[in-house]
Amino acid sequence: MDKILYFDYAAFILFILILISTVMKRMTRGKLNRYFIVVLITAIFATAFDIGAIAYDNLRERHVFAQYFFHTGYLLFHIVSALMYTIYVINIVDAMYRFIGKVKSILLVLPVIVCVVMLAVNFFYPVVFSIEADGEYKRSMLMMCLYIASFIYMFIGFTVVVRYRRRLSRRSLVSIISIFPIVILAVIRQIFVPMIPIEMFANSVGLLFVALFIQSPEQMISSTTGLNKLTRYMADVDNALDNGLNISIIMISFVNDKALRGMIGVGEYHKFLREISDKLVSMGQSRRYNTEWYYLGNGMFRCVMDHKIADQAEKFAKCINEELKKGYDYNDMLINILANICIARCPEDIDNVDAVMSFGAEVSDREYSGEILYARDLYSREHYDLIRDLDVVIDSAFVDGRFEVYYQPIYSIEEGKYNSAEALLRLYDEKYGYVRPDIFIPAAEQSGMIHKIGRFVLEEVCRFIASDRFAKSGLEYIEVNLSVIQCMSSELAGDVEEIMNKYNISPEQLNLEITETAAAYAQNTMMRNIENLTDSGILFSLDDFGTGYSNMKRIASMPFAIVKLDKTFTEMNDSEKMLKIVKDTISMVKDMNMRIVVEGVETKESFEAFSELGVDYIQGYYFSKPLPLKKFIAEVESVNAC
Repeated sequence: MDKILYFDYAAFILFILILISTVMKRMTRGKLNRYFIVVLITAIFATAFDIGAIAYDNLRERHVFAQYFFHTGYLLFHIVSALMYTIYVINIVDAMYRFIGKVKSILLVLPVIVCVVMLAVNFFYPVVFSIEADGEYKRSMLMMCLYIASFIYMFIGFTVVVRYRRRLSRRSLVSIISIFPIVILAVIRQIFVPMIPIEMFANSVGLLFVALFIQSPEQMISSTTGLNKLTRYMADVDNALDNGLNISIIMISFVNDKALRGMIGVGEYHKFLREISDKLVSMGQSRRYNTEWYYLGNGMFRCVMDHKIADQAEKFAKCINEELKKGYDYNDMLINILANICIARCPEDIDNVDAVMSFGAEVSDREYSGEILYARDLYSREHYDLIRDLDVVIDSAFVDGRFEVYYQPIYSIEEGKYNSAEALLRLYDEKYGYVRPDIFIPAAEQSGMIHKIGRFVLEEVCRFIASDRFAKSGLEYIEVNLSVIQCMSSELAGDVEEIMNKYNISPEQLNLEITETAAAYAQNTMMRNIENLTDSGILFSLDDFGTGYSNMKRIASMPFAIVKLDKTFTEMNDSEKMLKIVKDTISMVKDMNMRIVVEGVETKESFEAFSELGVDYIQGYYFSKPLPLKKFIAEVESVNAC
């Protein structure tokens, strides 16, 4: 009875289609992709040799050389395919370091070496298989050793995947593991029913699952650059740190990314990114560096160099810097590429993936210098530990009462005394000390805790306004800051009115501040909040005027009673042009019947200069820094009593 070839034909076609699909999807870069392609190629060769071997067996004639050649080729590529799939699986969970070292490496390939020796001996002594006089293929006593070798590799792969399963999504875990029972069942069936060879078909089905659910470009590869995506970068860095490996990361961030995109257009910009990606990859390949490249979006490239070549990072980074400084040719123009390049050694400089991501974002925001930067000089471990723990810090601050409202007095030039103050929130943590608002406020906005924080500040301010201490201070109102997230809450107006009613506060005793950036949103919900609160008698101030994209038309259309000039306006003495801008700005605001507060005034000269220019109020260290309530009241009483 002839052996059936249909399953082998199907397997061969399926392997070829998976390989073509992999190449067409540009899944050819990176360590994992290369290993997967090798797995496919060895499987294709194994299937081709199996087809040849069965075809000659079915002739029922003795073709000794051809039969030995094809059967040996099949068995050889079959065992090599098992080894390569095991290596691929180990690399998926980034556990290859477990097999690094001369002894461990030899042990990993030892089953293949033994099988190769056995197959070589088989040409002279039929210890694995033999070809009988009538052309019949017959297994010999050591054939089982080849199956044992395959099972050893499957056991290693399965054990590694199970041990590091937390590094995989459920879908990836199932896809990887599924190939093991499929192949084992196929092998067992083929041992007992050799006339229907289905082992390679089972392999092809297993690899199809891997191709569909793991080797998926939308999950791993940036379609723009062909490099690994952000999710892959985070997983690889996390795995390396979890394994205790020493790696170097070259962080490349284009400072002028937005300008480049606007200058050359989206289509040309994508072409530019692709050319840069190809150039960076080829630079590593020309030096035979074992690197992994990633594109995180917004002009951010990352290169991870493994422990073997981590000490070459500085040299490689300098080469990259020199290459990028050559610029980009576009329509006969040379466009400059301003790239911040920073080297981070992990875990020596940074020891967790969240800190790596946060630090990388800051590298993008740094001013361009053209020099190589080093994480060891820029990175503050405590700072990034704080960022990582901020949610816990904020939660515990509420539980333990570590939030406190400070007040910075505002001086009225006309009245010659303090007439108001700005409420400023302070957070003290037992581990990190005082945490700056520009650190914990954005975190609170992301987590949604900003609404609870905002309500806390408003309650504290209204409680103070309702007290006898406020009535005796001579202050007219207190300013309270609102974040963008608060302004966009449909419950804001109701919450403010509820708290004011609770403490019996008059609307004129409270002033709400929104930043120029927040005003730029002008969302429907925000506008309704402002209009409702204004109708109830509450005044609004525009804070930090001059830090954003100032739009006088937008400002004029909103019901601001006060405009607060950012502290950058205090630099007017630096140049005549700056002085002209300050004068014109004050004049425009005055023409719109708004009062003016100047923030950040620190010197007598600056105070006198703004007084002459006709501003209404002064806020800054020249008078007082933000103070806790008791010290603030003492400061106000000392000035207003004069």
